[in-house]
Amino acid sequence: MRRGLVTGEVLELFQRALSEPGARRPAFLDEACARDPELRERIEHLLRFSQTGDGFLERSPIRTDSPDDVATEAYIAGRSIGAYRLLHRLGAGGTAEVWLAERIEGGFRQQAALKLIPNARGSIRERFASERGILASLVHPSIARLYDGGVDADGSAYMVMEYVEGDDLVAYCDKHRCVLASRLALFLQVCDAVAFAHTRLVVHRDIKPANILVSTDGKAKLLDFGIAKLLDADHPGDVTHTLHLSPAYAAPEQLAGGPVGTAADVYALGVTLFELLTGRLPWSGDAASLATAVKRLLDASLPPPSRAAMPDGPVSKRALQGDLDAIVARALRREPSARYADARALADDIRRHLEHRPVHARADARNYVLRRFARRNWFALASAAAVFTAMAIALGVISWQARQTRVQAQRAEAVQSFMVDLFRTNSSKQADPVKARQTTARELLDIGAQRIENGLGDAPENKLALLRVFAELYYDLGLSSDEERLRRQAVTFSRSVYGADSPQLAENLIDLSSATFASGLVKEAKPLLEEARAVLDRRGDTSSALRGRLMMISTEYFQSTNLTQAYSDAEQALSIFSGRPESRDLYADALYMAGLIATRIGKPEEAIDSLQRAIAISSEIDGVPNPSLSIFFYQLAESQSDALLPEAAIASARQSLDYSLKINGEDHIDTFRARTMLGRVLADSEKISEGMKLVQQATQDTLKLRGPDDAFHTRAALTVRGRAQVQAGDLEAGLADSLAALAILRKQMPGLLAEAVVLEDIAVAQIEADRFSEAFKALDEAAIIRVKVNAPARDLDAYLRVRAALDADRIADARSLFTKTVIEGSNPRSMEVASSRRELLEAQISLQSDDNTKAAALAADVGKRARASELAPYLHLLIADSELTEGLARLRGGNPQGACPILSRAFATRSNVLLPKSPKIAEAGLALAECELALGKRSEAANMLAQAEAIESQHASLSGRYRKPLERLRAQLRTP
Repeated sequence: MRRGLVTGEVLELFQRALSEPGARRPAFLDEACARDPELRERIEHLLRFSQTGDGFLERSPIRTDSPDDVATEAYIAGRSIGAYRLLHRLGAGGTAEVWLAERIEGGFRQQAALKLIPNARGSIRERFASERGILASLVHPSIARLYDGGVDADGSAYMVMEYVEGDDLVAYCDKHRCVLASRLALFLQVCDAVAFAHTRLVVHRDIKPANILVSTDGKAKLLDFGIAKLLDADHPGDVTHTLHLSPAYAAPEQLAGGPVGTAADVYALGVTLFELLTGRLPWSGDAASLATAVKRLLDASLPPPSRAAMPDGPVSKRALQGDLDAIVARALRREPSARYADARALADDIRRHLEHRPVHARADARNYVLRRFARRNWFALASAAAVFTAMAIALGVISWQARQTRVQAQRAEAVQSFMVDLFRTNSSKQADPVKARQTTARELLDIGAQRIENGLGDAPENKLALLRVFAELYYDLGLSSDEERLRRQAVTFSRSVYGADSPQLAENLIDLSSATFASGLVKEAKPLLEEARAVLDRRGDTSSALRGRLMMISTEYFQSTNLTQAYSDAEQALSIFSGRPESRDLYADALYMAGLIATRIGKPEEAIDSLQRAIAISSEIDGVPNPSLSIFFYQLAESQSDALLPEAAIASARQSLDYSLKINGEDHIDTFRARTMLGRVLADSEKISEGMKLVQQATQDTLKLRGPDDAFHTRAALTVRGRAQVQAGDLEAGLADSLAALAILRKQMPGLLAEAVVLEDIAVAQIEADRFSEAFKALDEAAIIRVKVNAPARDLDAYLRVRAALDADRIADARSLFTKTVIEGSNPRSMEVASSRRELLEAQISLQSDDNTKAAALAADVGKRARASELAPYLHLLIADSELTEGLARLRGGNPQGACPILSRAFATRSNVLLPKSPKIAEAGLALAECELALGKRSEAANMLAQAEAIESQHASLSGRYRKPLERLRAQLRTP
């Protein structure tokens, strides 16, 4: 007999021994256990504890070596313990006290819960050290963190933990009148925390509502690992015997003094779930007493939650009937092996219930299913004939449920076996062991995918499961074309296996539409989405998680074709997932998509809010770092850049790159994208040299991985690099990249918002290169696309048209176009900068119209406001533009002495920020040279002319804005 197992024989003998008078018990045990000394030891163990109403079980698990060591009122408010000051006592138990404390060292304030034991010596110090070691290994959003610990100068042992302000789990749910879904969502947070501890070979051993606090923002935290124990890594099912526990929540093996493993925590979670759902414990009487707990070992059954629920309880009886009754019953099985294997398995079954899928707990509850059928059909069962019919139907239901469970288990086993066999075959089939070890993940994936595609015809459901697994793996590696191929096969198989109106088909259609879009096959994505939508419509599915996913993929598709539709779909996805606590990961994804669309329609503040919430949820669910965070921070960086929050944008882009490197490594498309974004926001923040290096590297890596024709990643990288190069002054290279991006779009994804963006970038380069008619054509095409996809017009369009008219010396056209420029938006930073740029444009029109006084005044005002702005560190080029305009106005107004210092600053700024070949440097240099010539400094002017000529020789053609000053200065220097 395994020690600690409370078998029926033990319970029967224990009950008979209890009925014997105390004096006769030894004789009874002599006879009953004559041949089994261990059995007698079990019975005597239970008898000893059954004589105690409270006592050992209720005492603190941490004891001092001598009762004389305990001092009354050992601590007072204001006393310093380590780096913390005690504020007020939160509670006490046994010899331990817990205080609210604040940190007084380290230069920052922090409140914490500080657990104290006076005069800690011997076993107590060892136990405290053990608890600290366990807590230090458990870093999880739902486990209270350990900050510090040690032994103070007076011998007091202390441990500093995260302070959680809130109510215990049950009290919180009752106080806030939480509905069933909310209660289960909180319980799942606890299960995830316990499951995490189990993966670290830690068993809590004292789970109960009092050790689970829920903060005011609805986050559950698991506390008090004071009696937790590390599992033996070689025998993870057992730990040392213990009776340090809370009797009301203790598992039978704990009460019997047997070995305790993860199943004990599952039992305590079951009791906690029972109480959370019904408002009471599963047993009557004084549940906290030892006598009651020991007698509970004799009880062969517990009532299901639905039977224990009161009419005014937190959850209705009807809601508890079925899955939840079965789940709680399995968690509370007397035999540890009959319970869920661990907290993760329990949580998985609850999630299956929430997703309306068959739960594993009911697979073996055949009699229960039959009784349920009988109750639902009591009238039909009145006749004998109906009885046989009903039994046949009920048995069919039972068989179907069992078959479903078996199929799912077999499918999971088939996937696992396939993967194991794949690795084994790779090594065993190769004569060279070194070559086998050097097989890359990509090569192994390709081997596995080929085996799936060419085989498993006799097991279509298993083949479908494997197709989905390998498609996900290709997705994780950023190999969209391979993913798309397998997704397409999954659609074919799901259609044949499950039917044209099945949710499985809808799910695979949604996955395929996402993959085709990522592969650049945009035209194919829309009909797939429409078919998936039709399937769900026919099923009457308007609010499931699958419908929510459809809305997210639809948002992704319409972000480039119809922003109004995309915004509506994003809102619908948010509505669906915000009401599904069990789908918080999908809610985070929906928030991400909402943020992306808000950025596209010019609402960066709304986007930032959505994205920050997505990041917070993802961090809580999956920890930090996780694969989603790199993507979320990538989009946050773009939104912050659009909102003119450069410091925040750079920080988010760096975070995106850091997380991708940690999760994906150097050679992954998400890493390349994150590096591209970091380069982009650095360039936009006038850190052009640093930004260009990153953009160059990321584009080269993307081209190497995805090739020159990738419609998403390569095109995006070329777009960013082209814009950055033009901005920095390398016009020809930038225009070439933008034209290459446009060619990809027009071949694979014509008419999308991305095409309008690239056309606008092309127009910028063409105006700089004196190709005005082509620039106007590009701007016209971009405007048409923006109207078509319901995207807002950009201020850039009007600005470029005025700039082109000025460069072509069409002053009247420039004035007319200028009157059409407007400043719109709600972001004060964006409006401030847009207002300055518009005023500077007016100054340049005045300058070219020879109204030098007005030009100088307007330009000076722009420079003054920019220098005083909080954005001044990122407006150097705007300030330099204003100085160039003001300096030229003063020079042409007959004041070269006042102009030269201003023009010198403009030249220095442009030289420091832009690439050496930028024509803008030559433009400022020529203006400064003209000013110096006016002061009689011919040699200085000649040197500046030579530098400008060197720059302009590197460009095939340049706007008259650059050429005419060069020609004018040459003529002036030729004149004696």
